[in-house]
Amino acid sequence: MKTPILAPKKEYCCGCGACVNVCKTDAITMKCDEYGFDYPVIDETKCVECGKCKDICSYQSTHKDTQNPVEAFAAVSKNTDVMNSASGGVFASIATEFLKQGGVVAGAALESIDGSLVPHHITVDNLNDLQKLLGSKYVHSDTKDIFKEIKKLLCENRKVLFSGTPCQVGALYSFLGEKYDNLFTIDLICHGVPSRKMFSDYLDFISDKYGRVKDFVFRDKKRGLTFVSRAVCEKNGKKSVKYIQYGENAYYTFFLQGNTYRDCCYECKYASKDRTGDITIGDFWGIKAQHPELFDGGHKEFDAQKGISCLLENTEKGNELINTYGTGLSLYQSTFEKIALENKQLSEPSVPKGNRAEIMEIYKSNGYSALDRYFKNQAGITFYTAKLKAKTPLWVKKILKK
Repeated sequence: MKTPILAPKKEYCCGCGACVNVCKTDAITMKCDEYGFDYPVIDETKCVECGKCKDICSYQSTHKDTQNPVEAFAAVSKNTDVMNSASGGVFASIATEFLKQGGVVAGAALESIDGSLVPHHITVDNLNDLQKLLGSKYVHSDTKDIFKEIKKLLCENRKVLFSGTPCQVGALYSFLGEKYDNLFTIDLICHGVPSRKMFSDYLDFISDKYGRVKDFVFRDKKRGLTFVSRAVCEKNGKKSVKYIQYGENAYYTFFLQGNTYRDCCYECKYASKDRTGDITIGDFWGIKAQHPELFDGGHKEFDAQKGISCLLENTEKGNELINTYGTGLSLYQSTFEKIALENKQLSEPSVPKGNRAEIMEIYKSNGYSALDRYFKNQAGITFYTAKLKAKTPLWVKKILKK
């Protein structure tokens, strides 16, 4: 065999890292392209031409190990703080019970490494560390050696709960190559992912203005559900907290507009009713229109101001996750069609809502600062409106909304 070509086109690679994990000679590394996205590169001096890296690629595989949902719910957590979780806190609730019963949970964390905040997948085996996995991360998470670590845990008969994007779940199954009764998976309704490089540049941009970013929350629900991030900055030994509305920065706005994702995200084969995980979770957008009966005063646990999840049960193991580890959830029967109505990625891939080519070219040629200037010129008065919203307390927003 010749040295494999792993990604003949960028659309063919989701950056899952399964090929890196399977290589026995450490011949494969993930390296950034000119836009900051990671792609596998093979060191031909180390490659033994076994072809396993090519065979294991689930994203390019024509075989679809997916399943359609059998049940659909609106869901909120009863036993965890929903305000510290994404949407209705389904992941936090299930993961909490999973850990209490001796399991290990794997998911995306944002941790400080060499002074920089890095999004990557880790495993946790105690409730104190679960906080690292909670909350949305609107950036590509590095899987590094996580698949090898999970296989080791499974072979030690540990129960493992893995949470990630559909392509990461598919990559894990492909890497393992066999079914494990002690593995449970959750796939997220994914719009697409910006690169870690762009996110790092964004944090550097904030740091230059306010001080080094020590902690970052993509979505601080204490400021409402309208996508306000929180940055904890440190300058000259003093810490400050900055709230940033999505409409006042290039990173968040272009993410929500679908303009900064990997090339593969616009052709994602997992953006469909066919799901890779045992369960699928996400925000239940449009729930007031789909289930007005939940807000007639008789279902006080479902509070749209705090966030409500959608939950799809896709497999028998998904049923076990819900019934055994989801005891802290309040569930309300729904349908796939109602959930998919405003979760478009359950039926089709994301489509850019702006000039993606121009946006990415500006970033490639001149960096994040130039991209931010371009964004502000395009935003006009809406930029200042967003800044005002970011500084407005939630209680004031509720009064104005009424």
